[in-house]
Amino acid sequence: MSIDQTKSQIQMQQLMVRYPTGKVALSGVTLDIKQGQFVYLVGESGAGKSSLLRTFYGGIRPSSGTLMVQGTDMRQAGETKIRDLRRHTGIIFQDHRLLFSRTVFENVALPLRVQGWKTERLIPRVRKVLSYVGLGDRLWSYPEALSGGEQQRVAIARAMTAKPAIILADEPTGNLDVDTARRVLNYLMDLNRQGATVIMATHDLHLLESHPGRVIQLHAGSLARVEP
Repeated sequence: MSIDQTKSQIQMQQLMVRYPTGKVALSGVTLDIKQGQFVYLVGESGAGKSSLLRTFYGGIRPSSGTLMVQGTDMRQAGETKIRDLRRHTGIIFQDHRLLFSRTVFENVALPLRVQGWKTERLIPRVRKVLSYVGLGDRLWSYPEALSGGEQQRVAIARAMTAKPAIILADEPTGNLDVDTARRVLNYLMDLNRQGATVIMATHDLHLLESHPGRVIQLHAGSLARVEP
């Protein structure tokens, strides 16, 4: 996949998010994320990292300012447009968000089923991504039979199965040991090399040394440091 690193995937101007409680989660965030970048969102707990990621897939809407994601105005977009955007966005949560009543195969197949893939086309794609994350032999296992690291790899496989343009990862290594965390990050780096824009919230700052990327630091809902 060719990568046009002059093209913006996400643009925001004076972005503000205020929750119904009155708490301001983000204030005055102006930022431009180009296609094909690997971006770390860092900052203390409560700095606004998760809130910012959630605005990128419509989990929360901006209170003011502007936010464009893949050409979609996130303040004005209707639910149909938001659903369409999510089909082109891979989302990885710290707590995996797997469906424990479904097999590993069905968890990973879900984004493709939502897009209307036929079973005969879907099966080889799911097998391929599970083999990629080293779980080709666990297709018919249930998530509860897997370790935390294996569950996170299932979440990565699910996020990448539809070949999304953007992958959002919220503390994907937070509950993992160092070796497993590095393995997970290697997968994300590889997906980035294949063309995906990867935005990862993390507090594991030591990972930045072994896996460098663009660093955006938040503090109390505002930008504290932005690398080019």
